[in-house]
Amino acid sequence: MNDSIAAPLSEFLRAAEDEIGPAWVDATPETATRYGRSELPAGDRLPSAVIYPGDAGEVQRLVLLAARFKVPLHPISTGRNIGLGGATATSDGMVVVDLGRRMNRILDFDPVLRYVVVEPGVTYQALHDFLVEQGDTLMCDTTSGPPDGGPLGNTLDKGGEYTPAADHFGNSCGFEIVLGDGRLLRTGDGSLAGSQTWHISRYGLGPVLDGLFLQSNFGIVTRMGIWLMPRPRKIESFFFMLPEDDDIAAVADVSRELRLDGLVPTAIKATGDLYLLAAHIPYPAEAAGGPLSAELRRSLHQQHDIGSWVVSGAVYGSDATQIARGLGLVRDRFDSIPAARFVAHEDAVERPELKVHIDTYSGRPTSSELPMVDWRGGGILSLTPSTPMVGSVAGSHARMSREILSRNGLDTCIDYIFAGRASRGLHSILFDPDDDQDRRRASTAESELREAYRMAGYPVGRVPVDGQEDEMSHRDPVFRDVAAGLKALLDPHGIISPGRYGLRSQ
Repeated sequence: MNDSIAAPLSEFLRAAEDEIGPAWVDATPETATRYGRSELPAGDRLPSAVIYPGDAGEVQRLVLLAARFKVPLHPISTGRNIGLGGATATSDGMVVVDLGRRMNRILDFDPVLRYVVVEPGVTYQALHDFLVEQGDTLMCDTTSGPPDGGPLGNTLDKGGEYTPAADHFGNSCGFEIVLGDGRLLRTGDGSLAGSQTWHISRYGLGPVLDGLFLQSNFGIVTRMGIWLMPRPRKIESFFFMLPEDDDIAAVADVSRELRLDGLVPTAIKATGDLYLLAAHIPYPAEAAGGPLSAELRRSLHQQHDIGSWVVSGAVYGSDATQIARGLGLVRDRFDSIPAARFVAHEDAVERPELKVHIDTYSGRPTSSELPMVDWRGGGILSLTPSTPMVGSVAGSHARMSREILSRNGLDTCIDYIFAGRASRGLHSILFDPDDDQDRRRASTAESELREAYRMAGYPVGRVPVDGQEDEMSHRDPVFRDVAAGLKALLDPHGIISPGRYGLRSQ
């Protein structure tokens, strides 16, 4: 670190200690290594320090100090964005603002109007445990990712999952944000002092500003309201095994109609064989570094009683009769696919590789998919292109993804989440981070996948930190100019995570 950088940083850190206390400012190499660790091919990006504010007021004061000393800040909630970069910033040397360490309170709960208000450090597990303590009559959509991830951070990165409340932003209401000039913005009805409807009235008076803070670096969100849903009295899953890769086309068509007709309240997932198995079996030694051959995959299908695709969803109801009626309608539709083999809830719940899906449809946090990260040694890249739920499109794009990954010596691990009109194809690119060639192959495949889907008209919606600037460069000049103008307006000193999602001040 040269003197021109070191002097302002040192002054900033001393001032930060005065503001929030020396116990909450950490510039040790051990901490920097921990927060800079990345599962992406480009490797670690070390921060210069980590600070732990305790409330929005402390965040404001830290932002003003950062602006004075021109020190870039990288805010995180829980830093568990696995496959997208975790807690890492776009470049080395930023100061991580860990909001989750101390700002981890549930600020409000209304069981009648069914909402909670959370700080950034409230995890899915903490919120679930809290709701169980309140009687387990309400639930929040969760992810199949780490239970110590949080709903606020997931919402801000446009996360979405599996229950009827799967649109996390759509089920948020009312943000509090510290802007880059230190001002505190409350969106919607929160802009009126004494408002009692901040977290129940979605829009309020004037422009709807909440969405500006998703996948951006315009401010630091310090609180968010979440609408909860009632826990159904009965939840019963369904599973279908499909033997061939090309069966995804028929699955997409059937799933679209089930969702658009309102017959299945949850998302319907088509989980690829290797995506399913990666968390539950060692990497096969006979694959010799990948990708697994078609013959080996078929052998695994037989050993583990699965197919090329494992399709799942759930029906909700108040009693066994209602559940049986719903499952009957689902089975009738999937009977149009001759090869589809049904697996009942009572059988699936005994199989760990299937139960993870039952948990997510039930709003229960789970860590069952996390071992996937270590299947090839600890490297993972995640991409989620959205494509229309049309069978011919689903089939051609699944083949396109498989070809790109196979050509780069990588396995195809995809989990399609069928929501209704569009699907999200969660591509998990697994690689060995200690193998230089494997890292290069993963990076190349990620770039090729983004380009292929972009050229087809289906750009990815979530991008690992290593590729965010490149992906944003392909958006049209008007979009980029408007975003840069907003960055300059809301963060005039350009100190909040510069470069995140390719956004910088003009």
